[in-house]
Amino acid sequence: MFDIDKCTTWFITNASKKITDSFNKRLLKEGITRVQWIVLSYLEKFGSTSQHKLGEKMNIKVSTVARLIDRMEREGYIVRKKTIADRRVTFIELTKKGMELRERTLPVGENFNRDLKKDISEEEMEIFKRITSRMIGNVGY
Repeated sequence: MFDIDKCTTWFITNASKKITDSFNKRLLKEGITRVQWIVLSYLEKFGSTSQHKLGEKMNIKVSTVARLIDRMEREGYIVRKKTIADRRVTFIELTKKGMELRERTLPVGENFNRDLKKDISEEEMEIFKRITSRMIGNVGY
C-alpha cells in the first residue's frame, strides 16, 4: 500500500515549501519578497537580461515574469529597455535603487544559506546535488 509519508515527492515538496517560506519571511523584514530577490540576484549576475531569459532562468511563466517586472518597475528597482535591433524584445536592467537593495539584502541570502547548510559537510552537499539532479533527469525535465 502506498504510504505518502515515505513518498520522495512529498518529502521534497514539503521540505522545499518550508525552506522557501522561511527564506521569504527573512526577506520580507527587508521589504522584498524571495522572488524579487531572485530577480535582483540574476540581474546582478548576468546584467541586462530579456524578460524571456529571466523567466527561463527562474523557471516561471512569461505572464508571471511580466507581472513581477511590472511591480518591480513601479517600485523603482528595475527598468525595461527595448533594443533597436528587435523592438519586440524587452530587456530588464537594475536601477541604482535596485542595486542598493541587492547589496543591502545580499547578507540575508548568505546568512540563510549558511544556516540552511549548518552541520552539513561539503561532501554531503555534493551528494545531495548529484542525487537531486539525477531525480530531475529521471522525470525528464
